[in-house]
Amino acid sequence: MLPHTTLSLDWLYFLQMQHLTTNPNILYFQSGGPTSAINASFLGLVETYRSLGLKGHVYVSRYGVSGLLNGELEEIDLDNPPDITYRPGSYFGSLRLKLEDNPNGEQALAIIDTLKKYHIDFIFPNGGNDSMDTALKLSSLVAHHDLSTKVVGIPKTIDNDLFGCDHTPGFGTAAKYVINATVSVALDDLTYQQGRVNIIETMGRDSGFLAASSKLACLRGVGPDYIYVPEVPFEAESFLPKCKKTYLEKGRCLVVVSEGIRDKQGNLIASSSSKDQFGHHQVGGVSSYLAGLLQQEGLKSRAIELSVLNRASSFLPSNQDIQEAKEVAGEALKAALEGKSACMVCLKRVNDSPYEVSYEAVDIKEIANRVVYLPRKYINEAGDNILDSYIPYCLPLIQGNAVPLGEDGILG
Repeated sequence: MLPHTTLSLDWLYFLQMQHLTTNPNILYFQSGGPTSAINASFLGLVETYRSLGLKGHVYVSRYGVSGLLNGELEEIDLDNPPDITYRPGSYFGSLRLKLEDNPNGEQALAIIDTLKKYHIDFIFPNGGNDSMDTALKLSSLVAHHDLSTKVVGIPKTIDNDLFGCDHTPGFGTAAKYVINATVSVALDDLTYQQGRVNIIETMGRDSGFLAASSKLACLRGVGPDYIYVPEVPFEAESFLPKCKKTYLEKGRCLVVVSEGIRDKQGNLIASSSSKDQFGHHQVGGVSSYLAGLLQQEGLKSRAIELSVLNRASSFLPSNQDIQEAKEVAGEALKAALEGKSACMVCLKRVNDSPYEVSYEAVDIKEIANRVVYLPRKYINEAGDNILDSYIPYCLPLIQGNAVPLGEDGILG
């Protein structure tokens, strides 16, 4: 059985007592990079809508705000929603688009026309830091045009870097994949009397939560020798002799690095020159760069870039993560019914043992475009590994197993 998470009151009774409408039209859209739990949030929103006896319409905007901009929303059949609990990718499509600031501009007027056309009462953007910038702009936009539409964000990101959240939906499943990939690589290397320097690269442009999760491989006796995260400046000058010394002593060395590690000047160790609309560099490739340096030193080395599998590993889900992804979306609906707007619902940890969380609506201005970093208390003094104290933080988030494969053994 999964650990208990706190639920709210009987909200149908709440609606009756407050004389609130029972037929709100709601709009949901997915934004930013996918996670393995984002589609579960959509289902959590629909399930809560139905359980409260609401009788309006549920719409989605395909490919992020694209539907809002082109005036075409898709209505969901509440009696037959898509079965996408464990589906990887964003089922309704996503888009990285920074909305204009002008509340009377072409984009803004197109969005307002769409909201009026479909009589939208509540908007639920499902995304991360940049997506909450979109949510903030939407809440300001509807206020500027005197609409009563409420905007409540639903969190998601594998990076686990949203302000106000103990952790975010999507992180648990991504961390579970990193942990088990680390164990697998380590055990594979133990096949040989003389192994190599394996460098596993995780996602994590600004924060090191995902790379840090590889620490839990130590629960199987094969934890990384070194873990490097963006929160501590990376020094190639010390990295190379450390790896060489460990390799000569053990006959192998296991390193985990975040794709976003930086030098003392804050420059990415490896990145593309291209940027997205929010000004972020395309990251990735640091494992190949470091493996090349080690090979120049005469060490057998292999780069293992987890890349998209970090966020698409729906074949190894954390059921705790899936459950919380559903619940946080349900809480977002309840927050909107309470009249809250310009906020995002955050998960707050109540207890580690037994594990328990609660939910709280946080002002969207505190979250948009803001990054939360892996606390320094989890990083060792040398800055090259993660402390055991991180284990009780991360371990509850990867609990609960499922095998979401078809009878033919294929996902989906």
